[in-house]
Amino acid sequence: MFFNQQPTNKRKNNPEKIIPISFNLRNFHRDKIISCFSILFLLLSSNIEAQTTKEEFFSNPAFASGIYKPYSYIDTTVTPEPKGYKPFYISHYGRHGSRWLTSAHYYEYPKKVLGEAHEANKLTAFGESVYYRVKLLAEDAEGRYGALSQLGANEHKGIAERMFRSFPEVFSTKKGRKCFIYSRSTEVPRCILSMAANNEQLKELNPEIEIFREAADRNAYLNNKNPNRKTDSIYHDFFNKHFDTKHFLSSISTDISYAEKLIGDDLCNFLLEMYSLVADIPDMDHLDISMSDIFSKDEFFILWQTSNLKMYYNCGPSVINGKAATNSAKLLLKDILDCAGNAIEKGNTSADLRFGHDVYIIPLLALMDIQDMNVQEPDPKKVYLRWSDFKVSPMGVNLQLIFYQNKKKDDILVKFLHCEKEVKISVATDMAPYYHWKDVEAYYMQKLAVSHTRTLQTTAAKYQTSKDRNDSTGNHERKQKR
Repeated sequence: MFFNQQPTNKRKNNPEKIIPISFNLRNFHRDKIISCFSILFLLLSSNIEAQTTKEEFFSNPAFASGIYKPYSYIDTTVTPEPKGYKPFYISHYGRHGSRWLTSAHYYEYPKKVLGEAHEANKLTAFGESVYYRVKLLAEDAEGRYGALSQLGANEHKGIAERMFRSFPEVFSTKKGRKCFIYSRSTEVPRCILSMAANNEQLKELNPEIEIFREAADRNAYLNNKNPNRKTDSIYHDFFNKHFDTKHFLSSISTDISYAEKLIGDDLCNFLLEMYSLVADIPDMDHLDISMSDIFSKDEFFILWQTSNLKMYYNCGPSVINGKAATNSAKLLLKDILDCAGNAIEKGNTSADLRFGHDVYIIPLLALMDIQDMNVQEPDPKKVYLRWSDFKVSPMGVNLQLIFYQNKKKDDILVKFLHCEKEVKISVATDMAPYYHWKDVEAYYMQKLAVSHTRTLQTTAAKYQTSKDRNDSTGNHERKQKR
């Protein structure tokens, strides 16, 4: 558990034999972990509200991981599709699963600072224990920077299986139906392996599914360029106003002046990297190391807010950088629209799966006006109340657009899922959470500043055209009885 009530400078010496006194979930059997978390999540998150209160943050230790929070599935109520409608196509974007921190600096910088203090005999007994554990983490991470953990792979396997079982019509190959999936990722290995975990799980569930997958630079829409403004001063100012650095330094160093001089003006970044070390530990479920006693309960809250501000102002919908951030996601949104149009008109694709990063999906969620993901809060002190990274983009976060058709109606419906939960968008509908695709498409086309000139055929003509083309070219036919 992340939160401690007691000061951290009264730990016993002998770091080689230290057993962290804070609650460590990894010391419990996995069935107990699942049981405990299932009950907790059902109580806390049956209907996650837009706001994040301080009390809610403290109620669940996983929230302290912020942007590094491992993916967790919460079973929620599903709204039945309107009578006569069946799912036929899924459009998806997913962040890679849980991983190690992305560079050596996260591990080596704290190790270097603590190591110098150790050599100078300036660490408290507790500081020595922190140094010892940082070295263990650095050793475990060496050569794995940014790599997908086994937990991360399992997260995507779980997402794929639930997608398959929730929408069996999409993945069906009964009665000669073809199920073709186009899957792609960025060229970063953790994204490629996340895609592989997803695709392999789908193939295990139905070996007849055909999947084309690639990780190529040509898919520019997966690599958005966000020319963000310099916003470091905002979260630095917040940190400097709210975090008691002397109290923290006194817990690890016998000489506060020495520690301040050693770290210099980089104290905010040093503590954020220490926080990242702690926050990322749950992403590697093979580790039996607890770092949760390093910070007090309130220190965790301040450090999380600082990290949350950094993400919000860098790639979220902030008043400062929000326009640049959302503009960077327009190519991705265009790909979603184009691929949906192809699936509807040609009927030869069952799913489009995309795998990337938090800095891509966060702007996309804001651009698409997904419920609670597009809020603008000008006051840094209030941002966490309205926008929280562990809700918007935990590891494995995914956006799914589920498309439905009715063979008796020329009307395509779509439902939006964020982390597999139904969400609303800023488009009028008479059957929420289902939306008329023609209205959704028009809304997003207007956002892209593209004239909406596509003339859609009737449903019957669409699929007849698709059948004729598939019969003559060998492409995938998506003709089936509903």
